[in-house]
Amino acid sequence: MAEDQDKKLVHAIETESGPIYFSRATQISQKDAASFSTPKEFPDFAVFYSISAYLSKNSLVNNIRATSRLWGDIGNNLGPEHALLHGFSFIPEQPDTFRKQFFILSPTVNEPLDRFVREMAVKFGQPEYFEHVLREGKLLQTRVEVSDGGTRYEEEEMMTVEPPPCHPAFLHPDNNAVFHSYNRAVNILRECPDIQEVSELLSVASALVPGTFNVASLQEKCQHPVIVLEGLDATGKTTLTERLGQMLSAPVLQSPPPSIRHLREVFDSQPELIRRAYYTLGNYILAMQVAEETQTRPVVIDRFWHSTTAYSIATEVGCGDESQLPPRGHHVYTWPSDLLRPHLAMLLIVNEASRGARLEGRGMGKTKEEIRLEKSVLFRRRLVEAYLRLENPSLQVVNASGSKEEVFASTVQVLKDFNILKD
Repeated sequence: MAEDQDKKLVHAIETESGPIYFSRATQISQKDAASFSTPKEFPDFAVFYSISAYLSKNSLVNNIRATSRLWGDIGNNLGPEHALLHGFSFIPEQPDTFRKQFFILSPTVNEPLDRFVREMAVKFGQPEYFEHVLREGKLLQTRVEVSDGGTRYEEEEMMTVEPPPCHPAFLHPDNNAVFHSYNRAVNILRECPDIQEVSELLSVASALVPGTFNVASLQEKCQHPVIVLEGLDATGKTTLTERLGQMLSAPVLQSPPPSIRHLREVFDSQPELIRRAYYTLGNYILAMQVAEETQTRPVVIDRFWHSTTAYSIATEVGCGDESQLPPRGHHVYTWPSDLLRPHLAMLLIVNEASRGARLEGRGMGKTKEEIRLEKSVLFRRRLVEAYLRLENPSLQVVNASGSKEEVFASTVQVLKDFNILKD
């Protein structure tokens, strides 16, 4: 990064309560800044380093995959005395400068760790990394250039700054893993030819999703209602979709659809961008089947675009509660213009005590996302609020904490309110 751009760079460390933003004291007015205060999540440290794996402005996929490898390399080589935290950096008013970063904390200043960070910078093609020390109540940053043995620039004081109005991951559509078009998902996956299952996924999508499909024509095909049910695991969603299907004489379809469901485990192990591209293609493949089915009967869908998007938004934000989400009305919450739109989408909400009891009663293994939901109250809060902010169509909330009969009765009433059922 050029030195003049580096001067404007804002770093952010992800902590439980939300990101802590800090920048060069010389670049910010005193009224907009405060002395750096050590987050309570920090262990005692003498120094911390920040490093990214940004490789090319023209390849988001390569950057994301390199970031994933860097995380693995750091985690596999750090001793127990060190801590590793997520973060990011960006230049205000330049939305496409958002980069994921990692922060390595150490209780002592030591040459082996500095050498390791330099080796990682070299391995991942980085021209520089940053060293930060806390001295006499001030956070001092040194920019270290990797070339010529590690040229070190003069220390500069860093100060905390106010967070931006919107999380930087959502200032530019290419900064995140939320998909608003079929073509973007296809293009992302085409950049992963080394993943063997990508070829099969794209082949299936190409066969089932016409290259020149017109969403308006698909919408016109729908002579009967399309009803989507969304919700976290153990909200009673599957039971309710089956019961609605029986009542409406409607098939119950799921996303991802059977044609690509066997690939799910492979893509669940990939970085978020590639993983969500897979789920996005699943939504479009399913939409083609829905358009055919609804020519003769209603269709009930167990999860669709709302889930793909809500999980992605909650994950991309990374930390903190729902206050860290993009504001209501942000374009990230808007339904894609090229995807079949349901007539009604409902979100089942259940109190956490009931949901936990239902999970225990299942006696089944938990998914990676369910484990995360269980561990992080803040992630759950971000996820539920992201669901509630989705638009066109927005989700109709159904309280699913009651008995099966009460939940079913509430759902039937929503169907009547939307003229899908008559009194």
